[in-house]
Amino acid sequence: MKFKAVIFDFGNVIINIDVPRTFQAFSKLTGKKQAVIEKLVADNQLFRRYETGQFTDIEFREIVRQTVGFPLSDHEVDTAWNSLLLDIPEDRIQLLAEIRKKYPVYLLSNTNSIHIEASNNYLKKAFGVRHLNELFDQLFLSYEIGMWKPDADIYHHVLKTINLKPHEVLFFDDNAHNIQSARALGMNTILVEPPTSIIEYCKTIF
Repeated sequence: MKFKAVIFDFGNVIINIDVPRTFQAFSKLTGKKQAVIEKLVADNQLFRRYETGQFTDIEFREIVRQTVGFPLSDHEVDTAWNSLLLDIPEDRIQLLAEIRKKYPVYLLSNTNSIHIEASNNYLKKAFGVRHLNELFDQLFLSYEIGMWKPDADIYHHVLKTINLKPHEVLFFDDNAHNIQSARALGMNTILVEPPTSIIEYCKTIF
């Protein structure tokens, strides 16, 4: 495998996440069953709409209240929404630093500003890292660029921006659909399947 740059997804690749924890949190706050909350979120495409920048944080919180049918405070919405975020193991921070000595390293994530703000706060408290952009050469965040994996246009955007051809990058993601679409374009790909960490995948590569 020959490549000139490395692209990492964020959730379950760099930061450990557990999406059902968010549904559990909203269930506890509203008294509604977790399965009901999950269906409401899915039916309203909350993740995709928010994570492609279709509304602001203020609008998102109001849409959440309308979706779950409960008068949650901004703090309750944010806390429940962020409950899926777990930890970033220190060895992954170290791995990024080591890889960057040899290759440009980029982050490509379907995400939103509330999660990014929480992740930056975590990084500052845990490692003294002020912002995710200190760990990568450039961030490609879905809510900022208005694109979404696994749609092909987001990969074309990244490749055009970093001025590389598909076969010149190595892409790590935990979502099989994202990997399939990237591979179809000719990118080198690795599907990360937790609990196996990127540390294990990278041992034989770098």
